[in-house]
Amino acid sequence: MTVTSPNFDARELDDDMPPKWWNRRIRTRAQVTEYAVMFGALSIVSFWAVGLGIAAGLIAVASALWADRSPDLSGPRAERSDAALAIGTGIVGIIVGLGFVAMVM
Repeated sequence: MTVTSPNFDARELDDDMPPKWWNRRIRTRAQVTEYAVMFGALSIVSFWAVGLGIAAGLIAVASALWADRSPDLSGPRAERSDAALAIGTGIVGIIVGLGFVAMVM
């Protein structure tokens, strides 16, 4: 049922619907590790963009370490291979990005 109202709370809420994208929060260690792997891959792919590859690599390493050591996240720790992949791709992205900056200068 659709309700026409300026008040967003006036509509019926269905408990089966997932939360909107702006209300979603990272809750598990595995989710943070997946994001770390994504940022690590982004750092390798974008090494040529000055600073972007290095920043994405730093984010990948920091978030992988946060996922492994944070008491705030729920769930079991991610597999060691996933954490190693996230840290490894982040470090490779940082090294390649710094190498490209040094080559350009």
